[in-house]
Amino acid sequence: MTHPAETILSSLPASAENERVLVVLVHLPGEGSHMELRQQSFGEGIGWFTQSTITLDPGQVAALKNALGVASGGSSRLPREFSKVSPANWQPRIVHADSA
Repeated sequence: MTHPAETILSSLPASAENERVLVVLVHLPGEGSHMELRQQSFGEGIGWFTQSTITLDPGQVAALKNALGVASGGSSRLPREFSKVSPANWQPRIVHADSA
């Protein structure tokens, strides 16, 4: 049995420092690929763990890109505030490190 290959495309910080959304590309050998949005929380002694996952097939990703994209005429369909990337309020933490 072949295991899926996962690539983390982005980590989106949430308003709380112990929450985030991961954007993950999952490739299943022989079956194709899909995208996952994983809502995660951080727990002391546990680290990051997934609370819920939304799976999007390639067609859904394309439709989402179109829905969020630029309308004809060059203007965005979304309010301006959705175009600004705010500085990340999440900083990586070392939960456990083994010495060399």
